[in-house]
Amino acid sequence: MSPELDASITDAEGTGASSADVFNIADNTIAKAIVKYDQKDQDDLLWLATYTRTELGNSRSRLCELLDSTWSTVWKILCGKYEAGIESFMELVRDLRRRAEENADSGFVETPVTKKIFDLLDYAKAGDIEGGHMVMICAPSRRSKTAAALEWKRQNNHGSTIYVDCPETGGLRALLLEIAKSTGQHRKRNTFELREAIYASFSRRRMLILDEIMRLIPTKRAEHRPVQLEFIRRLHDVTGCPIGLVVTPSFAQEMNSGWLRDYLEQFTGRIADVLYIPEAVRREECRAICAAFCAKGKGEASQQLVALAHKIANEPGKLGVLFELLRQAATLAKRRGEKLDERHLGAAHARRKGRYQFSEEK
Repeated sequence: MSPELDASITDAEGTGASSADVFNIADNTIAKAIVKYDQKDQDDLLWLATYTRTELGNSRSRLCELLDSTWSTVWKILCGKYEAGIESFMELVRDLRRRAEENADSGFVETPVTKKIFDLLDYAKAGDIEGGHMVMICAPSRRSKTAAALEWKRQNNHGSTIYVDCPETGGLRALLLEIAKSTGQHRKRNTFELREAIYASFSRRRMLILDEIMRLIPTKRAEHRPVQLEFIRRLHDVTGCPIGLVVTPSFAQEMNSGWLRDYLEQFTGRIADVLYIPEAVRREECRAICAAFCAKGKGEASQQLVALAHKIANEPGKLGVLFELLRQAATLAKRRGEKLDERHLGAAHARRKGRYQFSEEK
């Protein structure tokens, strides 16, 4: 079978590649084909597929250029049809991976809260003899839960972590399509085929992180049971894959006392651990964030800077606003040839407040 006729090809819709250039091998096809390789090679090949979709716009020509290889070779190895040894090819893959990881700078700042999130996701991934765990991160908006989940994925993605922002429509097919897009499935398959292909794409070695789970809860009683959540539960049961749920307190409230509580009983019974993050931002978090920004300017975070940051972090917008103001403050300090301190953050804060206030005219 030629690459062009592979039955598991995905379409080019929603990617940066043209239909002739699309990386067209689905994860379930790859996972089944590469079992004859050792585990490290399998992990690196799954990383290669994920990297191509997320960082290279799903373009096989860009992939081949970076690997200094041909599409025919790439396709044969990923489909298990390469008759020679793959040692030289795997050296190219690992060199590409090293370069990608060295060049990655997400600007992420570790805080006591994000460390707890990392620990919980590590626990889910490690699992036990029966498979990975399902865990839940519950926090109000702008409390670093999404940023931490994405950074954990970046640091731990050996082709083995899929992050999905749950669709606003909330239906089962919409959810399946979002997961399918991340695993290279053909979007025009029917719902049953999509579901089975997704099952085949996951195992206890591959983690799924689902953000904004609340979108999957039906808004009306007439919409019956939440089949989307039942799919997630069954995916975990069937494949043993670890799952991380990123939610707001409204989901936890619905789960514990809402009208769907009885329907959710089996789902919630699968959750092995929950991290509840308080709405109030603690001073220790602000100290870590300020220290990271000051370190870029080869300075230290003063107590005055931390105190002001703590005040801002507990205003509307929370950490999202604080990060933006610290970026502006750092730029201001650099322009003045000064070390970042409370004066620069105070100026950025005053400028922001001024933008959202009307001057009093007599």
